[in-house]
Amino acid sequence: MKTTIRYIDGLFGPGMGKRHAAFLDKLESPELRDMIHRYHGLEEDSSHLSIEENYLVGMCVLFATKNHGTASMFAKVLLHLGTPKLKIIEAVTRMSMWIGGLPAAEVAFHVQRAIREYETDGIGSLGAWFPPGGESA
Repeated sequence: MKTTIRYIDGLFGPGMGKRHAAFLDKLESPELRDMIHRYHGLEEDSSHLSIEENYLVGMCVLFATKNHGTASMFAKVLLHLGTPKLKIIEAVTRMSMWIGGLPAAEVAFHVQRAIREYETDGIGSLGAWFPPGGESA
């Protein structure tokens, strides 16, 4: 859990790591919860892959496997990290080579909505991952 708090605080600011840990605490399976915390340690290691590259790859894989909700959250994280929206859109365009044009068009609509939500609400558009009240935990 300490890794999650450090990593998420580094990305989103002080207190956000505890809020995200509170979100993960809602998982009833301690094994799954621990696995997700370990993933944050892997994500934090940018010795071979940058954090931006990790989220871009993750977004594409999640969209390709039709996990649109989590993939959209990854798109918002990318925007938060300063990734230009055109880079995100280009990644979706290139996905069409592997998933086909029609599925890529569906993904494009999800990405466009995620971009609009982030442009409107900023970090607030990621609120599901950062429930209030975790700061004091």
